[in-house]
Amino acid sequence: MNKFEEVKERLADMVVKAYSTIKENSLEVTKEKGQAPRVRTIRPTRHTIKWKAKNH
Repeated sequence: MNKFEEVKERLADMVVKAYSTIKENSLEVTKEKGQAPRVRTIRPTRHTIKWKAKNH
């Protein structure tokens, strides 16, 4: 296996691992031009609906 194929395979594995980690932990990554990426946790929908009903 040449170096290109090895790097391509490692990169694909890293992307899959990062994607699954983000989905499992309900994380959101946002990137705006000229700024560093921001990572935050997403509230469960049920909690948001309950909060809106209580506070509006």
